[in-house]
Amino acid sequence: MLRMKPLLITVLKLALAAALIAWLVGSGKVDLSQIRRFATEYDLLAAAIGYWMIAACGMGTWRWKTLLEGAGYKITWKRALQLQVTGFFFNTVMPGAVGGDIIKLAYVIRDNKDKSKTQAMMTVLLDRIVGLSGLFLIGWLFMLGSLSTLMQDPRLVPLVTLMGGVSGGFVVFYTAALYHYRGRDPFLRFLSLPIPGVGLFYKLYNALRTYRYARGAIARSLILSLIIQGLSLCFFYLITVKILGDAPDFSRIASIFPVGVLTTAIPITPGGLGVGHVAFDRLFNMIGLQHGATVFNLFVISQLLLNILGVIPYLSLRRHQPLPSGGADVDSSAVISAY
Repeated sequence: MLRMKPLLITVLKLALAAALIAWLVGSGKVDLSQIRRFATEYDLLAAAIGYWMIAACGMGTWRWKTLLEGAGYKITWKRALQLQVTGFFFNTVMPGAVGGDIIKLAYVIRDNKDKSKTQAMMTVLLDRIVGLSGLFLIGWLFMLGSLSTLMQDPRLVPLVTLMGGVSGGFVVFYTAALYHYRGRDPFLRFLSLPIPGVGLFYKLYNALRTYRYARGAIARSLILSLIIQGLSLCFFYLITVKILGDAPDFSRIASIFPVGVLTTAIPITPGGLGVGHVAFDRLFNMIGLQHGATVFNLFVISQLLLNILGVIPYLSLRRHQPLPSGGADVDSSAVISAY
């Protein structure tokens, strides 16, 4: 019965995602025929492949490798890239978003038997947090140039305020965690209090504290995140221009993009499918635009299809370096609880 529960939850999530997408297609909010643009407009196809290879694979691997090495783990570029793309594959074909992380961690732990398994798990979570912070910070930076104009639109004031607040929160979080305190860390004392929901922040803060003697690793990771998320935003904007047939104000797209992507991280449906479509439909309406769900559909489908290519490095890993039964003693429940 316990083994059936995760399967049942996955089936329900898939059903919800299918229902949401079916409703959006039926109501005309998602135009599936637009997917054909990747076969007819080669600049769009080139942009999708280029973003996936340069940003998601190349720079994403560099960021995770930097965090691993900053925590004392050894990993080669070849191995890091193999594991990164393999992770994409499993996170795509195994709904639940941590299947690929387990594979990545299993190989890292096997290659670094003298290092902490818990810290290895936290590097994956930190990689996502650094990515999320880069998403909000780059959105905020792109908005600054048009801040006065954006604030004149009452519909955008809540979004601008949210972007500024979250971005500022990330700055405080990194500064507090990487600061050298003479006495006891006051933030750690607060996060140790038995307050519901604080446990995850305690884990993240503790994990980031291990980098206070390797601040360069965090700085490089953040710079890489800003570049990755900037390229992601530009790719999303290109799709928007293609679908709308016009070039909307870039700063308006920058104001909604991080919020829309954040909704896809909520584990309601696999990969945020359905939920992300609805979110971008509403967000586009907030800034006076249409077809937000269709734009997001092209954005996410292009990347999910490319993620399938991760089966190639996975088969190579499996053939030449198969993991022992038990996945190098990686407890999947421990990985999931870290999220």
